[in-house]
Amino acid sequence: MATPPPELVFSNDVRNMDDWAKRTGIPITSADTIGAHYARARRWLLSIRMQLVQEHGWRDVVPLDSRLLFHIECPAPLRSSGGLPRSPNMRLQVPLHASSFFNPERRVQWEMVFHSAVFPCFRHTVAPVADLLHLLQCLVTGVLVLVKEENVPGEGLYRTIRGLPPIEWVSAHMPQLTEIFGEHHYRTLFRAASDKRIAFKLEHSR
Repeated sequence: MATPPPELVFSNDVRNMDDWAKRTGIPITSADTIGAHYARARRWLLSIRMQLVQEHGWRDVVPLDSRLLFHIECPAPLRSSGGLPRSPNMRLQVPLHASSFFNPERRVQWEMVFHSAVFPCFRHTVAPVADLLHLLQCLVTGVLVLVKEENVPGEGLYRTIRGLPPIEWVSAHMPQLTEIFGEHHYRTLFRAASDKRIAFKLEHSR
């Protein structure tokens, strides 16, 4: 039986961020610092939206909720034999402020965004979707992780959890990431992403 692909998991539990901060060596300094990084990433986030709209057939959902930076949708790729979509439109929402990710009243909203079919369908084939995931993993490390589960007979369940983007992506986007985080933070991020013992976490249960 084939091993299922990794699943994207959203969690706004601050303990996850604390754990990843210790693993990566990038401390969580304050909510203000996270907010400042997120604000500096806004131009890149809006560029991702523009690419999806102009090059990949997404469109804006209007009116835009004032709490969102953007809200876009595209038709579901799976079609019936008659050409009709088999599911509702796929949607992507990104908040105006990073603090929205940690608002308990909006937890279900973000689970619906990140646990939807958008990332499994597009993150390997549509570069802006992968860029969005990887950028958010850098901005709020530990909030979005990729989890791969494997049941080994006689040994139990293994969970491989990835909290950082691939090192190739981090290296390719050095100018943008340095502009957002500064050189020291970027170097720490680069070292962490290049070390599989840090970028990945293995959990085992019987």
